[in-house]
Amino acid sequence: MSSRYQKFFQKIKEGRTAILDSGVSTELERQGAPMRDTHWSGRVSIDEFDILVNTHKAYIDAGADVITVNSYASSRLVLGQSINESLIEKINKKNIEAAFEARTQTGANEVLIAGSISHQVAWQNIDGKIKRQIDIPVSTDELEFAFNEMREFFEAGDVDLLLLEMMSIPERAVPLYDCVSNSTLPVWCGLSAKRIDHKSKITSFHDELVSFENNVKTASRYNFDVMGIMHTAVDLISDCNSIIKNHHTGPLMAYPDSGYFQAPNWQFVDIITPQNLLKFAEVWKTEGMQIIGGCCGLGPEHTSFLTRLK
Repeated sequence: MSSRYQKFFQKIKEGRTAILDSGVSTELERQGAPMRDTHWSGRVSIDEFDILVNTHKAYIDAGADVITVNSYASSRLVLGQSINESLIEKINKKNIEAAFEARTQTGANEVLIAGSISHQVAWQNIDGKIKRQIDIPVSTDELEFAFNEMREFFEAGDVDLLLLEMMSIPERAVPLYDCVSNSTLPVWCGLSAKRIDHKSKITSFHDELVSFENNVKTASRYNFDVMGIMHTAVDLISDCNSIIKNHHTGPLMAYPDSGYFQAPNWQFVDIITPQNLLKFAEVWKTEGMQIIGGCCGLGPEHTSFLTRLK
């Protein structure tokens, strides 16, 4: 555990509010980086390294206390069995390098670098229709190999923490939880949810047959440093947080999305304004959330407004 992280976490335990960056992949897209068909932003670090560095710098300049490595879509689950398979190590090392380069160039040595790991697998386009994630088979062996590989990249790269993103499919999440439990790095867990309407039960983002609370209960067994709700609609954050607080006693985080995904591009439709995001976030802060940021569709201008919470 880095001394940087220890200082940060001590402030959180003292009740401080910290700001996580907003969407990395979607901001890369807004800045012109190519989004590839089945693996989205997975190889931006070797296609447009400078855009990636500048995206991290923009978030640091906007006031983010934590920036996220662009690795959500760069694991072997996404890039394997493609022309990128032999480049996986290079891509991920460049991902980490870009975040460190941004921190160095801005002189913001106190900013944490979070290594993102997800259980996302490569999208499958069948006759013009994107197959649902839960309908794409992946073996436990494949999951464990990919997760261990990503964990090793981040441990060797000296990032400050591991950030598990969009935890939503239990059969994939549990092998990841087991993997990172063996890490030398602290772990934050971000779960994702959805609800059909206000009268419906909150479910897993990917599977309406799985309750969100069951996903929370499973994750809470691992005693992660931080747990929270992410890549979820702003008007669902508070209700999800209430569920998380019933099972997790540590610090809480929230970073919602805005817009929607239509592979391989994010649709910047009806994006919440920075001003309105701040209004929601002010409520979340009163509800105990201390680490607040944005996910897909939100950018540095949202981060800048969120710094008013500090």
